[in-house]
Amino acid sequence: MPKHQAHTSNNVTFWEQDSACLPWLDTQKPNSVLYIAFGSWVSPIGEPKVRALATTLEALHVPFVWVLGPAWRQDLPRGYEKRLWDSQRGMVVSWAPQMEVLRHGAVGWFLTHCGWNSTVEAVRCRKPMLCYPIAGDQFANCARIVEEWNVGVRLRGFGRRELEEGMKSVLGDGEMSGKLESLCEVSLGDEARVRASGNLGVFVDLVLN
Repeated sequence: MPKHQAHTSNNVTFWEQDSACLPWLDTQKPNSVLYIAFGSWVSPIGEPKVRALATTLEALHVPFVWVLGPAWRQDLPRGYEKRLWDSQRGMVVSWAPQMEVLRHGAVGWFLTHCGWNSTVEAVRCRKPMLCYPIAGDQFANCARIVEEWNVGVRLRGFGRRELEEGMKSVLGDGEMSGKLESLCEVSLGDEARVRASGNLGVFVDLVLN
């Protein structure tokens, strides 16, 4: 059993402090883990989608780290966290050190809402994105990620076939890896300007120029 033990409580759950998921990631194979985070909102995807995604992840047998607030744990299928704990196939955490997770060699994909910070962090860590925009400029960000930069794919739902095909299409794509590398170099090369801008428009200008 990994060193990050669960704390004892009435419900079986994972220890959720700071970098608790990192030791678990150390036990996983390279590029084998799906990292899932939808930003700082209180689960913007809603109850039905929480359950659908949970069911798909369990059926796929893909190792994962899922950032999901405590208030939305009740929407997980019954016994879900206990089954994860018993199998050690995944982690549901309230918070994760995102840049450290994305930098980790075990992480192969990032399922994201396409928020500004998450997009830039994914690029800087060279992680292909499975895009599920929810509101506002996330849709424009998603279009850039998928259509202009070709460093991710858009998901329309969380069904098993769609998620599986999305993961297969981006992992091991040499062209996509090359574009991520180029974007990363641009981002890091003018970090101050990118960070100060707070939007992908400046990032796009940097890439095009």
